[in-house]
Amino acid sequence: MRRLTILASTAVLLVSGALTGGAGAHAQAPAGATGAAPAGGGSAPAVLVRDIEIPVPGQPAVRAWLVRPQRAGGRLAGVLDLHWFEPGRASQDRGEFLTDATLLAGRGVVSVLPQLTFPWAGDPVGDARDRSAVTAQLDAVRQAYRRLLAEPGVDRTRTAVVGHDYGAMYGAGLAATEPGLRGAVLLAPDATWANWFDTYWLHLPAGQQAAYRAVFAGLDPVGQVGRLGAGAYLQFAGADRFVSAETRAAFAAAAPRARVSLYPREEHDLGASQARDDRLGWLADRLDLRG
Repeated sequence: MRRLTILASTAVLLVSGALTGGAGAHAQAPAGATGAAPAGGGSAPAVLVRDIEIPVPGQPAVRAWLVRPQRAGGRLAGVLDLHWFEPGRASQDRGEFLTDATLLAGRGVVSVLPQLTFPWAGDPVGDARDRSAVTAQLDAVRQAYRRLLAEPGVDRTRTAVVGHDYGAMYGAGLAATEPGLRGAVLLAPDATWANWFDTYWLHLPAGQQAAYRAVFAGLDPVGQVGRLGAGAYLQFAGADRFVSAETRAAFAAAAPRARVSLYPREEHDLGASQARDDRLGWLADRLDLRG
């Protein structure tokens, strides 16, 4: 893993139906969005995609995509989408879940897709500053969630967070502290913050690893996901070189009421259409979506 500068374009557009393409939608993808009729035929509802900035006290503003039905009115569900980290992959930015968000907009969902920055734009250093960086990113995620709640028509009782990789880890932290969230879909999270930071950046001597793990006491995703009960849905890949069977077992033990799906042939990107269909179906049930 390495640091990668993220570039995004500014776009405001209307699209009819769903964004075409798979999980590799990029932050610049809306400029090339195309219309598509719904699977059942007929006219698909128009969807608005906007490039917005979200103020965060004490931090730079967060760039985000806002995706919503064009129609006005209340009783819209809300989803916050938090992307993965995989340098060199076009989808490792706020555009990862654009296809999901556009499909959901056709069913009455507003989505906010913020750009995350740690560790995308800054490396772990191996001490308490890393905890500060994680908590600062969580603060920015909370502001993005509040921006979602502030969007006209969003029903505050029907919101969820979806996250992948580090995005899933931040999603677990958000869901554990926001009781109003109805659900959290977590794709391929690690159990602790220290593990990936140490394995791919720090390479700490064995004698320093326990102290570094203690830096994140109370923040580790595996310790938070159990608070979500049946409101958690965990998606794992059987061929994932970053998330081990032991990590999957730790989450299962910590969250016995969560729904868990394992895709035996999938890798860490979980790009299969079945994984998308499963999480969209789960969100539809959890958020009481129409259509």
